[in-house]
Amino acid sequence: MKRNPAFIIPFAVITAILFLFLAADCVAAAPELTPGKIDEVVTKIMKEKNIPGLSLAVSMPGMTIERSYGIANMEYNIPVEKDTVFEIGSITKTFTAIGILILQQEGKLSVTDRITKYFPQYPQWHDITLKHLLQHTSGIREMTGVEPFKSNQAKDWNPREVIARLADEPLDFEPGQNAAYSNIGCIILGVVIEKVTGVSYSDFLNERIVKPLGMTRTMLGSTSAIIPKRASGYAFAGKHANAPFASLVLPYASGGMTSTASDLVKLTKVFTAKALLTRKSVKEMFAPARLNNGTEFVLPGPFISMTFGYGLDSVRGKKVIPAKTGGISGFNAYFAYFPESQTMVALTANLDNSLESLVIITDALFGLKGR
Repeated sequence: MKRNPAFIIPFAVITAILFLFLAADCVAAAPELTPGKIDEVVTKIMKEKNIPGLSLAVSMPGMTIERSYGIANMEYNIPVEKDTVFEIGSITKTFTAIGILILQQEGKLSVTDRITKYFPQYPQWHDITLKHLLQHTSGIREMTGVEPFKSNQAKDWNPREVIARLADEPLDFEPGQNAAYSNIGCIILGVVIEKVTGVSYSDFLNERIVKPLGMTRTMLGSTSAIIPKRASGYAFAGKHANAPFASLVLPYASGGMTSTASDLVKLTKVFTAKALLTRKSVKEMFAPARLNNGTEFVLPGPFISMTFGYGLDSVRGKKVIPAKTGGISGFNAYFAYFPESQTMVALTANLDNSLESLVIITDALFGLKGR
């Protein structure tokens, strides 16, 4: 399979995979989700799909299940543990969206703000709001298709130089007229957070989101920093190989974070409005993207359709199920949250293009219907 760009997953892959959540309100009862059943399902699929290492966590009311499997580093044969750190790619966007909503609650910004309020040097973006960026409806050209970023995703590009380069590109469509998955949107939002708070995105993330949620193994990642228990990333094409190097500085607030499955399910506190966000903010975050004509944006797929919340790729089946995928060279991660049962599942793996396997595992464990 052709390797994806460093931190973006094509929509054809996302929609084909996420149809598994079509009946996500039918989550299996907690007693059926035993550690033994999890071990059986996960080890079988890992073997079939050549996944070196994987962590899984499920958060339910009154119970959390954490399981880890396989190898974090194949060269030293180091096993995955529940605190092994994986790159989580675009799940970073969820954290950025939470940050924007925190600042909105505090009256420090509004999602209806035009981005020229923060970037007056780019008057061509006058009609674009923060909400457009959150819901991928801005029309700003995607950076992975623009040079010099397209051919050099290993370089540690500064987010401000990325923004400046993209400002020279014509819009792909008028803001709000359509939607197209965008990494540059959350990069801009990360810089907005810095401008509003006067601190770095990394420090804001740590002090305002990560620490309050008790996420002890979550941070804005770095390829140069020493991160204890960091997993190595791999690719597989007949045999395992070290995955191509990809910068964690370039994706920044769009895809540069590292975390664990055990930490990611702590977002349940946010989604149930028990921490950081009010119920009003959570409802706004989960709401589907709507275009200028008032219609809900729908990305059709072969089995289901999906829409965009704030930092979410929400499955639009019988109900809208908040979910988020993440992919970066050598790693995949994802979570799904089932509001009716207040259940959240998160998985991380150190294999390129392994997202489909992660969702197959979830389907087998939760017995989702509609296939």
